Amino acid sequence: MVSLRRPHYAWIICLGGALSLFAVMGMGINVFSVYQPYIIQLNGFSNAQGSWITTTRSLFTLAAMLTVNQLCARIGLRLVMTLGVVLLALSCFCFGLADSFPLYCAAGALTGLAYGYGGMVPLSLAVGHWFRDRRGLALGLAAAGSGVSTIFVPTLITGIIQAHGMRAAFLLEGLAVLVLGLLVFLLVRDVPGDLGLEPYHLGGPETPAPPPRPAPAGMTPALRLSLLLAVFLIGGPGGPGFSHLTVLYTTAGYDSASAALISYLGLVICVSKILCGQIYDRFGSRAGNWYVHLVFLAGLLLCCLAHLGGMLPAFAAMTLFGLGLPISAVTFAIWSADLFGDAQYEGAVRSLTVSYALGMLLFGPIPGLLADRFHSYVPAYALFALCLAVSLVIIQRAYRKLDAGHRPRRD
Repeated sequence: MVSLRRPHYAWIICLGGALSLFAVMGMGINVFSVYQPYIIQLNGFSNAQGSWITTTRSLFTLAAMLTVNQLCARIGLRLVMTLGVVLLALSCFCFGLADSFPLYCAAGALTGLAYGYGGMVPLSLAVGHWFRDRRGLALGLAAAGSGVSTIFVPTLITGIIQAHGMRAAFLLEGLAVLVLGLLVFLLVRDVPGDLGLEPYHLGGPETPAPPPRPAPAGMTPALRLSLLLAVFLIGGPGGPGFSHLTVLYTTAGYDSASAALISYLGLVICVSKILCGQIYDRFGSRAGNWYVHLVFLAGLLLCCLAHLGGMLPAFAAMTLFGLGLPISAVTFAIWSADLFGDAQYEGAVRSLTVSYALGMLLFGPIPGLLADRFHSYVPAYALFALCLAVSLVIIQRAYRKLDAGHRPRRD
């Protein structure tokens, strides 16, 4: 008889991470763009106030990311990820009960904490603990969880809002998130040793695990600062660039189609994060960097044409935007491993992710402020496209200087 080898538990960790990102990134960050036009309209808020809610979220995301490594070391990845999902449920309840601008900002603050504690930092640390090989694929599979929720939840939420109001939608979402928190707690484990296992590596359990990856020679303080700047610049297009998509297309006359556009974007995100991880694993990080930057840049430029109308350009923009969005989820862990090695991996993930969160925070109010000034969100997307182009130049320069990111050799 042929015996079937059980899948390594590392892939269950991916599932747990996917559920956590389904909640905190998908339902907490991505899907919030569906609520934002209703919040602005029903409460009589200005565009700038709408942006300040997401800016408050980004501020508390930054605060969480400054403490998440220490918290993971103290209570473990499993409890930190579960805490993040539970905080998102509390955020949903707070949004549902909010009746003033300060309360909306407080709910946004809880969402920011949830994303910091249940998002990419603990997931990247978990992948670093559980995987020696196929890290790009593992990150892509887990990060795709946020895209799954973005496929069907926007349409569901829009229907609930239209039938029962925004408060009912938030409260029902909070109950669903609590169930996801329980599943995350049941599935995630901190390290392979908790289950008597070794990290996943190619060749199976009978093959010795490869040695830790060393850091490439040549890293300097100036080069490190340039990398932090590149990631900071990604914070604009990856954060407020995403969260303002619905208001961009709503104000451009796509009222009835905005939820369909975001749902389609969620489908693309599911595919794109797995595809991005495979490209990095198969073709090397230099090729992956070109791919993810250029498709995202093309998506941002198409967003600048939103006011021209037509569904084909809008769906083309969502396609390219979604294909490039893994730059804010998959790449930071890959860059940390490539440019800093396994010994500095956790610190590098934290530094890059904090820089990204700082970018989200400082760029956060800009779309609303520019929209109030120019009566359009298009200027913000033109600015984000410029930021992304500068980021590409900095990242590829660092890879050339450190001679990193070549196509892997296949024996």
